[in-house]
Amino acid sequence: MSSRHDSSNPFEPDALNAPEWNNPREYPESDLMRGLQLASDTVLRLATQTHAAVARGDAVSAELARVSLEKQLALTTRLIDELLFDGETQHTTH
Repeated sequence: MSSRHDSSNPFEPDALNAPEWNNPREYPESDLMRGLQLASDTVLRLATQTHAAVARGDAVSAELARVSLEKQLALTTRLIDELLFDGETQHTTH
């Protein structure tokens, strides 16, 4: 993982455990849309890091990036579900 990893970013993979993100509907829709944009950007960045690590043959870095990507995709999917379905039930297929 990059040394530039910002652990204070609420849309980074470690934010999945943050209690304030258990119920995203507590935030205005504009904030959720901004969060979705940041989360989507992070997915793209992590996918790029995973690809680069695989291309280098760096299995350890690839696995770390893949795990982070998996967590980030889960967060991003929850944000999408919240915006589309008001957080009722999880509708997006995985």
